[in-house]
Amino acid sequence: MMSHEHLSAERARHYTIAVDLQALQPRLLALAEQAATAAFTAPQMMIAFAKGLEEAASLMRAVPIQEGNLLEAGIALLASTSPDLLALTENIRLPVTPAALQLVAMNDEKHFRRLTLDADTGGRKGYTPDMVLVHQSKRLAYVVDVKRTLASYESTRIADLKGRMLASALVVPDLLYKEHRRIVVDEVRAVILNADGQKTDLEHGVWPLSHLDHLLEMDGAGQVIERMRAQFAAAVERNWKVAVRQVAGPEPRPASGARDVLNGGSAVSSSNRNGDDGQSDGEVRTTVDAMAALTPANGLSPRHDYGSPPPFRVGLARAPELAAAV
Repeated sequence: MMSHEHLSAERARHYTIAVDLQALQPRLLALAEQAATAAFTAPQMMIAFAKGLEEAASLMRAVPIQEGNLLEAGIALLASTSPDLLALTENIRLPVTPAALQLVAMNDEKHFRRLTLDADTGGRKGYTPDMVLVHQSKRLAYVVDVKRTLASYESTRIADLKGRMLASALVVPDLLYKEHRRIVVDEVRAVILNADGQKTDLEHGVWPLSHLDHLLEMDGAGQVIERMRAQFAAAVERNWKVAVRQVAGPEPRPASGARDVLNGGSAVSSSNRNGDDGQSDGEVRTTVDAMAALTPANGLSPRHDYGSPPPFRVGLARAPELAAAV
């Protein structure tokens, strides 16, 4: 079941840790500006325009990718301010075996949430989460997939993603215990963080950015990440407008031929009005209009054999209010 449910102000949950806006907001906004200027400066956009419509479209398709990377960096920065949180972000590839996929597909969560698989299990398939967040005092880990939007995802594609996340979550306790300084977790939850909030399923692990407070157990986390995202969008839009104005040039004054026509004389040819390349003002405007239509409104330790980890639970993340009601 998909829904658009969000936590209202009166239902908001408060945690012992709150975001220090004075200290963190400038750093987050600087991250946004850095992401925008890394690949989307006005000169870079003008070069793309000069190469043609396909190059300009390719540049714009890179915007969502950069925004996704920015969201991951911002969340990791927030996590680093909590002494209890550990954020693992460096290419953590989790094996996904056919047996694990079948186990998840054929059974309810409650039937496999106490099972664990060896992290050394081979397999051609794998899943790389955007991050693994560990609440060390609670022995709770989240396998997190950050999405800028799920608008293009059909329900079957979302279900497939959640299945792979759950199958990979079965090896997380063994992985943390063996490869990350004997970190012990009793429970692993899978959550898709959907930035645009248009498709959410709070009971089955698809959360909007407003629930980032609950993911990090940090008041104000969702709000500052939303501001960072808005800053990035504004910076890209600003550079885009500058580039379009530079390509379009100043508003042309009526050529002498145009004045002659208005006065009853003969018109001057478009090639004479616009230079030797023969490109008319109408052609320039058409090119600019077409381009305008594209506007995008911790360290690893050596492996050791530490024996079998303790039992744990695996499942999709549920919003705190829903989990408390069960």
